[in-house]
Amino acid sequence: MSNIPATSKAAVLVEVGKPEVIEDIPIPELEEGSVLAKVLLAGICGTDVHQGRGELSIPTVTPLIQGHETLGRIEYISGDRKLAIDGTELKVGDRIMWAHPFCGECYECRVLRKPYMCSKSFGSGYGFNKPELLRGGFAEYVKITPATEIVKVPDNITDEEALGVGCAFRTVVSGFERLHDHSPIGTGDTVVVQGAGPIGLYSVLLSSFSGAARVIAIAAETERLELAKEWGAAVTINLKEVTDHKDRVNIVKEYTNGRGAEFCIEASGAPIAFVQGFDYMARYSTYLVMGQTSSNSVEFVPNVLQGKQAVVIGSGSADARHFYKALQFISAHREKIDFSKMISRTYALEDVDEALENMRLGKDVKGAFDNRNR
Repeated sequence: MSNIPATSKAAVLVEVGKPEVIEDIPIPELEEGSVLAKVLLAGICGTDVHQGRGELSIPTVTPLIQGHETLGRIEYISGDRKLAIDGTELKVGDRIMWAHPFCGECYECRVLRKPYMCSKSFGSGYGFNKPELLRGGFAEYVKITPATEIVKVPDNITDEEALGVGCAFRTVVSGFERLHDHSPIGTGDTVVVQGAGPIGLYSVLLSSFSGAARVIAIAAETERLELAKEWGAAVTINLKEVTDHKDRVNIVKEYTNGRGAEFCIEASGAPIAFVQGFDYMARYSTYLVMGQTSSNSVEFVPNVLQGKQAVVIGSGSADARHFYKALQFISAHREKIDFSKMISRTYALEDVDEALENMRLGKDVKGAFDNRNR
């Protein structure tokens, strides 16, 4: 282990609502089966922004190293750990991504077969842990625990193309899996996507591949809406230009013969968007909700749900197989779609507060910390 560095620089959230502090964190013990990865790129998620401001429904226990969507390169493998999730060999130098660790023993893991709902995993994942554990991507290195499933990044994918898989794309793949289990998007259907951040953009992409007649994207950021068009949105509605919700509803109805959309996907994270989404929907429609991370409440009339006879599907997070599927999708379609446009700007680790604020303000489609030249 002589080639292992003694410390790793990391951005530490010492206190909610305060600037982050760059610290040297000792590399922790690498027990049997663990992996040390050099962070190449670490994506900045809306969850990181809410977490740093104390706005997340999951309690924020400080101090911690943020960052749960990370692309790394294996620097060291401890002991007899050999295989990635697809059964291929892991070796030093491989580019990898990884899910949160799950216990594999609880009801959610064994009976439901939904490990991302694991009742014992809270507090053991990445981006939500004590600095000394070195389990956050806002650092030079990350320690990957023996219980963590690892996914290798295909050789034909660039770092920038792959990074969005770390949170948004795997979340959308998981959500669409649930959606298709219930009521797949059919040929000729209309899909409304609320929000054009990473979750919304990948939702536009998969909706456009589903056979839908049209995808309508609604958001406030012009740059993101332009990317939504590139990725399959036939219609875009800018919230800053069409400020009245009733006018936006009328636009949707104009494209659906007055009925509304068969599917709506909430990807904005704004609590009011959940209420507004029902207005875009036809009767007997389906609502996939993936963007809500806030604990803030919103007034809602249940009779609206009943009157629409709608189905609401809540979906969040994913497991390693969704990482794998998302990466395979990118590998197959990268010649036609520029997935690298998801990353609109990169930052040095020392610019953490600026990067988080720009993400909060919607200035970046997605920002990322770039350690490749450190």
